[in-house]
Parts: sequence; structure tokens; C-alpha cells
Amino acid sequence: MKKAFAFLAAACCALALSATTYTCHIKVVVNDVVSEQDEVPVVVTGNNGVYELTLNNFCLSAEGYTMPVGNIAVSGVEGVDEYGYTTIKFNGPITITPGNDGVHSQDEWIGPMLGEVPIDLTARFIGAALDADIDIELAVLGQTIGVSLFGVAPTTKGDVNEDGEVSISDVNSVIDIILSH
Repeated sequence: MKKAFAFLAAACCALALSATTYTCHIKVVVNDVVSEQDEVPVVVTGNNGVYELTLNNFCLSAEGYTMPVGNIAVSGVEGVDEYGYTTIKFNGPITITPGNDGVHSQDEWIGPMLGEVPIDLTARFIGAALDADIDIELAVLGQTIGVSLFGVAPTTKGDVNEDGEVSISDVNSVIDIILSH
């Protein structure tokens, strides 16, 4: 019995960590010039109400030219659950790391050359939908890069309650189903 309980506890802990990959439409505004891209992956990982948001291989594209920026990631951000969705907010400096898209070399990514960059991020997500805004402050150039993301995640096999992730809440939903019969 103790082994079964220990196994169940370990399984529940493993399920508490969840990651959802959203396929996003991205809109970037620099000096009133707008560029847009589709099929941009954004990963949100959560562990007991603390989240990490990662936008990998971020590039600025305009008029046929692409400028590789890099990976933008924030971690250790507490989420607030209200009105059926989770909100995370981050305002502080980050270091943009080089991307790994297989197209650009490590030296082409300009984000790492900038050092610490202040960003202001607000992201809201519910189940299979993500809406996020990131303002990247480039004091050296005297401008702000505005990044807006909206994306969806595919439903996950095993997602009993259809919230976009397989977690302990799915186990609770199964238990509720069994007990209701």
C-alpha cells in the first residue's frame, strides 16, 4: 500500500509541471513600422503557479529583410488566476540569448550583443489560447520594440477537462466522472 501511495504521489508531482507550446501570430511595431509573422512558437511552462515564458528565435522582419534577435525568456513569474485565465507580469531586465533556428549563425543574433535589456511583459492564457504583449526598451537607440502575440495550442491527448494541458486537474476530472456514476 505504501508503494502504491508513493507512486501516486510521484505521478501527481510529475503532472504539476506542465508546458504548453502555442503557435502564435506575432505583430512587431518599431518606430510605427509594423511587421507580422505567423507560426511563431511560444512555450509557457508552469510549476505550482510559477511560470516561464519563452519566445525562441525571435526575428524582426521588414521589407524582405530579417534581423535575427534571439531568445526572449522570463522565468520565476507568479501567475494570478482570475476570471478563468492566468495572468503573468514581468517588468525588469533580461539578457537575450542567441537563437538556434539552423538558418543564422551564433554570431548573427543581435540580442546577446545588447547586454541586459529592460522588458515589460504581460501574458494571459487560458487552456489553448495565449495573448501576450512584450515591450523591449532599447535605450541605446531611444526606442521601444512592441511585440504582440496571439496563439493557440493543440489539444493534448489525455486532456480530460480540455484546459490545454495534461495535469493533476485531469486526474481530478476522471475521479469526479467515476464518482458521479
